[in-house]
Amino acid sequence: MRSSAARGIHAVAPPAKSIIRTVALSPGTKFPRIALLDESGAPAAPADGETLYALFKTTCPVCELTWPFLERIRQVADGGKLRIVAVSQDNPAKTRAFSERAGTRLDTRYDPEPWKASNALGMTSVPTLFRVSPDGTIAETVEGFDRKALEGLARRAASLAGKPAAELFRPGENVPQFKPG
Repeated sequence: MRSSAARGIHAVAPPAKSIIRTVALSPGTKFPRIALLDESGAPAAPADGETLYALFKTTCPVCELTWPFLERIRQVADGGKLRIVAVSQDNPAKTRAFSERAGTRLDTRYDPEPWKASNALGMTSVPTLFRVSPDGTIAETVEGFDRKALEGLARRAASLAGKPAAELFRPGENVPQFKPG
């Protein structure tokens, strides 16, 4: 049997005092207090109740794939107890252009460079979605485009809005099961 070094596997200790996180925060974890901004650059009020945070970058093709379906979930959630908050890592002008291209009207907040909120959430790719329970615990984390997870979010939105669950994906739409961000 070859040693780890012979197989090209090397253990390297991170520098002292560094924190390395390779995946987004998991369900069951307390959602950290994050400072987000509104479109004018002022601090945004934290969301109340059950909230789906959807972090994205306007240049991300997987975000472009995901956003129209988040808009459908927003429409189902309308009037219910699930709030959807998009969190852009770009400036408001780029974000407005992205929203227009995607045909979305999501409530949007901003996490400008150096992306302190995204880093606190363990972000390594976009899109990443966090469904946060009213008690502040992460109930669900979705990284990339995940058809089954989005269908589950649509059912959750419908349930909290007192509406019957509807199909999120329409016949004839060529939608993958999964696409990493």
